[in-house]
Amino acid sequence: MSHRSSRFATLLALALLPPGLATAQKLDKDDKKWLDEVRPVLLADEEKTYKSLKEKSDRLEFQKIFWARRDADLATPENEFQAEYTKARAAADLQYRASGQIGSATDCGRTFILLGKPDEVQEESTGTLGLLAPQTWTYRDRPGQTFQGGKAVIAFDSDCRAPGGFSAQLERLAASRVLQPNIDYRMGKDGRLVKLADLLPRDTAARALFKQPREDFPTAVRTSFLKVADGGTAVLGLIRGEAGGLAVAEKGGTKSANLSVAAGAVAEDGKEAGWTEQTMTVPVDADGAFVASFKLGLRPGKYTLKAGAVDVKGGKASLTSTPVEVPDFSKVEAAPDGTTGKVPTGSVIVVKGVEELTGPNPEHPFAAFELGRVRLNPVFGGIARQADQVEFFYQVYDLKVDPSTGKADAVAIVTVLKDGRTPVAKSAPYPIETEFAGSSVGPISLSGRDGTYAYQPGKYVVQLKVTDKLAKKELVQEAPLEVLP
Repeated sequence: MSHRSSRFATLLALALLPPGLATAQKLDKDDKKWLDEVRPVLLADEEKTYKSLKEKSDRLEFQKIFWARRDADLATPENEFQAEYTKARAAADLQYRASGQIGSATDCGRTFILLGKPDEVQEESTGTLGLLAPQTWTYRDRPGQTFQGGKAVIAFDSDCRAPGGFSAQLERLAASRVLQPNIDYRMGKDGRLVKLADLLPRDTAARALFKQPREDFPTAVRTSFLKVADGGTAVLGLIRGEAGGLAVAEKGGTKSANLSVAAGAVAEDGKEAGWTEQTMTVPVDADGAFVASFKLGLRPGKYTLKAGAVDVKGGKASLTSTPVEVPDFSKVEAAPDGTTGKVPTGSVIVVKGVEELTGPNPEHPFAAFELGRVRLNPVFGGIARQADQVEFFYQVYDLKVDPSTGKADAVAIVTVLKDGRTPVAKSAPYPIETEFAGSSVGPISLSGRDGTYAYQPGKYVVQLKVTDKLAKKELVQEAPLEVLP
């Protein structure tokens, strides 16, 4: 089994990338002032998008979307996060001004805004009036905020600067404040930014299904997880349904159904944490079933995932629910001996192929699996037939980089195990020299007609093993593969 990687070194994006051909107007004084005011929580992609907008009205709409993305409860008239942020920024400006910078622009100020008041502060004496003293702040676990080892200790110098590399952690903290990642910065067909009012969930047939669930036809859901460009987590879902009884059209020997596919996530507190809905034309396979995809951006944690499909023409609909636990790709868990840990990696995904794209197509049944200029063709539940060819896709994140060379030193090996125990195929060690890497192994003929191992009907496990030699960390990630006659 051989690797191929160049097409997969791309993270998923849930937010708009700046339009490449747009000529943006010069930012005016108010635009620049707003950017400075929100900079402690502004993400790099958001700033790039804001500066690329051509119209003043679009920038004002962007500001509304910016705050809505951070609103814990869109149903209430007040944006609690915006109110708390404004208060915290004002306090930081007063307390942490240093070296000609306003307080909220310093590492101290930004940490105060993102993490709140520290539980403990140790201050060194400078002996100089008017000079800030170097400080060490300690944060301990609190509801909704935990740290590896139960606490975080941060040292600041007299200019309120933290050690090098801390800014990357602040960026991840700022990204974690986006509570509604499915509300994004999207351009309409007219080239203008889609308004916030049009991004919020509306009463549709899919919404009605979620309020009054029913099951007019059997459905099932499978999920995978990948890291998103802003550091969060994307839930990539597949919903499979029996198409018997649906309004199926046939053209050129191909059958299809026009469906509204929707998914929502409910957090443990009962609040809706994400929603997506898309109308698409979905092929109906020879076995009388359809498979479509959806994508949700969610914070790490436990949710009830609800996914459904509504037959646009016939009116039949089905909804299914399943518990999911969304991983935190920014967290590294130390092993008991303190020497090894977990290398962040996305789910191993079994696919039937990879398609080159000329541009995004949100109405494609597998649009959720678009990465840059390619789209994965996922296999539902890892269930394939002997006549199929498959590939095994994976991504690895945040590998340690040698400061002297700027390179990582890791190796990935993919093994296929019969019944999860007996190795039947193994890839050559694949060297990784970048902090982030994506690859696929294959294509693999399950029938063995390419001269490789012939996969007999039965259950297998696809095992990915990644070893980060610099960090002395290792991960084993697995996915099911079932071969049918």
